[in-house]
Amino acid sequence: MEQHAVSTPPAVPTPPAAEPAPPAAPGNAWVRDLLEVLLVAVVLYALIWSCIETVRVDGDSMQNTLQSGDFLIASKISYFFGNPARGDIVILNPPHQCDATTADYVKRVVGLPGDKIEIDADTNPAQLLVQPGGTGPWDRVAEPFLPDAWEQGPQFPVAGTADAVNEVLHIPAGDYFVMGDNRNESCDSRFFGLVSRNRILAKAILRIWPLSSFGGLGAGLTLVATSTPTPLPAGYSVGGLVLVAAPLRRRRRIARELARLSRGDPSAT
Repeated sequence: MEQHAVSTPPAVPTPPAAEPAPPAAPGNAWVRDLLEVLLVAVVLYALIWSCIETVRVDGDSMQNTLQSGDFLIASKISYFFGNPARGDIVILNPPHQCDATTADYVKRVVGLPGDKIEIDADTNPAQLLVQPGGTGPWDRVAEPFLPDAWEQGPQFPVAGTADAVNEVLHIPAGDYFVMGDNRNESCDSRFFGLVSRNRILAKAILRIWPLSSFGGLGAGLTLVATSTPTPLPAGYSVGGLVLVAAPLRRRRRIARELARLSRGDPSAT
């Protein structure tokens, strides 16, 4: 009986176990963590400062609401989804500077697009009158924040607009009438005219300095209904003087004119 030899293939050697990767150097991990933190901080900074800004008040035009040197937080996104409201304190770039600086101004919105507005200089102190939307009764603007009585101010400097004193100004669409709370020390729409919507940059919302005054910016203005004077009929004649239908807020002027005519005094008052 023959015997055959059977060859056995050599065993496949087992590969050596993989050596564990050496741990990362502590210095490299620290640098990576720091870069991640800095990246997050930069993104948050960009988001925050695209939404808000800090503003330093320079000057006395907003006393007694704001003092020179106050630091404010202003919201840039407040007007992304809406428009300025009456009484808002806004940061704006005026159409004409009243001085040599190029700094933005801090003012209060008192007239909105479509409003009719008038400064009644026949009262002491002068009063601001508004006809919201340009129709209906006139309202007196109640402003408890004013520091003292104020003068009526100059004529509007914009060609084609009415005199600011006892003349009605109709605010066109897209424009706003702004004033400082300290009327006797404020360069505002009485001087540089109406402010277009794209010049209103942000809404002041919070005072952060000085710490003793930290918080909101006080009460805003309100509208107080006034009685609407009954105009004289068109063509009404007094002593040879023909009067057209009297515009609103002319009662005192008409009364003076009638008194002068009754005295036979030809001179103007």
